[in-house]
Amino acid sequence: MFQKKPKINIPPRLLKVAIIFFIAAFVFASAYLIFEKIYQNKIYPGVWIGEINLKGKTAEQTKNIINKQINNISQSGVVFYYQKKQITVTPAIASADGSFAYQIISFDAKKSIEQAYNFGRDNTFFSNLKNKINALIYKRTINLSLSMNETKVQNILMENFSIFETPAKNAELIFDKQTNNFIASEEKLGKTINYQKAIRLLGSNLLKLNDSSIRLYTKTDYPVIYKKACLNIDAKAKQILSLAPLTLKYQNNQWDIKKNQLSDWLGLKINQQTDNQNKILVGLNKKIVEQFLRDEIASTTDMAPIEAKFEIKNNKVAKFQASKDGLKLNIESNAAKIELELLENRQNTIELIKTELKSAAITSSVNGFGISEIIGIGESNFFGSPQNRRHNIKNGADTLNGMLIKPNEEFSLNSALGEINAETEYLPELVIKGNKTIMEYGGGLCQIGTTIFRAALSAGLPITQRRNHAYRVVYYEPAGTDAAIYDPWPDVRFINNTNNHILIQSRIEGDNLYFDFWGTEDGRIVEKTEPAIYNIVKPGPTKYIETLDLEPGKEKCTEHAHNGADAYFDYKVIYANGETKEKRFNSHYAPWQAVCLIGVEKLSDDQKTATSTEKIIE
Repeated sequence: MFQKKPKINIPPRLLKVAIIFFIAAFVFASAYLIFEKIYQNKIYPGVWIGEINLKGKTAEQTKNIINKQINNISQSGVVFYYQKKQITVTPAIASADGSFAYQIISFDAKKSIEQAYNFGRDNTFFSNLKNKINALIYKRTINLSLSMNETKVQNILMENFSIFETPAKNAELIFDKQTNNFIASEEKLGKTINYQKAIRLLGSNLLKLNDSSIRLYTKTDYPVIYKKACLNIDAKAKQILSLAPLTLKYQNNQWDIKKNQLSDWLGLKINQQTDNQNKILVGLNKKIVEQFLRDEIASTTDMAPIEAKFEIKNNKVAKFQASKDGLKLNIESNAAKIELELLENRQNTIELIKTELKSAAITSSVNGFGISEIIGIGESNFFGSPQNRRHNIKNGADTLNGMLIKPNEEFSLNSALGEINAETEYLPELVIKGNKTIMEYGGGLCQIGTTIFRAALSAGLPITQRRNHAYRVVYYEPAGTDAAIYDPWPDVRFINNTNNHILIQSRIEGDNLYFDFWGTEDGRIVEKTEPAIYNIVKPGPTKYIETLDLEPGKEKCTEHAHNGADAYFDYKVIYANGETKEKRFNSHYAPWQAVCLIGVEKLSDDQKTATSTEKIIE
């Protein structure tokens, strides 16, 4: 006999709630699926990069939009102005033929685009859902990744706007010849431009791809030493002079500083160890003492270390330059020692500190370093280069020739090249900074950077730092395979992971530069695709900048026009153990308009008061 199941009575109200819940869930799920279908492979609503709404854009569309804005900023720059003077600071500084080009501001759009696209996709379901809802309500702004050489930007601003500054003047120690006493002069308030504030605003704007003009503001510059605080300075100064002559000894040389010269070294300084009113001391003027050490001593005694260099002869490594330790006078440390010994210890004979600079340790058994064959070759062509550029290329190539890279060492090209100036026999190029023409050293060294980068790729070495040029230059074709350098960045860096030393050999054959990497083959295979070049963009019209530095009507073009483009190539290294490492090298080149200076007798009104310093002529 079957027992009848009891009937379940569901309250009508609860049943109604359940039906509403399931209908709502169905509607929400349907809406969510439709939403996801609409934004499949697209950026979700509410996601912005800077001031650009990316709703519904694909990663490729976003890249084109962002690069277009970067291109505009690269060509037009950002205007800084104070009173009636204004200048344009562009992200890249360049000479006419690309002999000299470096970026002071660079953008990394790829990282920001990936972040924008992955927003709402890169976490758990509920976390992603929460982020998408928050973006719809509150907006999710992603700033562009930005690198800026603030020192270089500030230098450009100072070169153009320092005429408006009157720095504060401290009370100074003066010898009164009428009374034969030392007295303190009156201090003076000053006015300086707040460069840091302007640079902070520039960085904040560029993170949002905002190229608005930036007004410079001044601030009161206060002295730190006031006349009223200078008590008993005559007695203090004469007490120090009583120790003259001051004798400085360094190696086997000595310099005698007599009373009249020592008096020129004296200056006022703050006693940091007391809070009472008598806090102004008579000490040594740091700048004057350091200048003496630099010009009179270091210039004749300093010796840079010489590293051993090698070449391949008869299939063996042979030394062609012996190593030699260097010697350096530490300017700041010795200036501090002179003051301490003279003022605190009352010593007037001082032995200066020397610093020995050791060359890299190289053993005599260099042929045991595993250098037996060429493992990579880099090549580039510099046809059409002017004489200065050719000179600098040879100078840079000679500097690198014969260098050894140790196993597991990260090679830095900037460090290997060292100082780039007249003393290291480099020649300058003319560039524009703001609206001034400036001579800078280093034209042609990006040929070195590009060629060493290609050699490292050919050898299958891991590239740890590389940046393409701001724009395409014929010397570095094909596009996408170049590498820009400028101290301290950008740099070309790679790691020697071959477990053996690598020897760099440079050679110039006609208009071709080569770097041969000698080492030991370890079975790795390198595969590299030809660069894909796309998104070709024509440059804007020629930019003419009025200048008083040229004869009226005379033109001098400092930069040639270049098409903009995007490029990439794929790089794969297959190691002997089967391990594979792959990397895509992306490059973006802004279209670059020609820039010419035009001489005028007087700057035109629109040149003075327009929103830029440029007078564009189609």
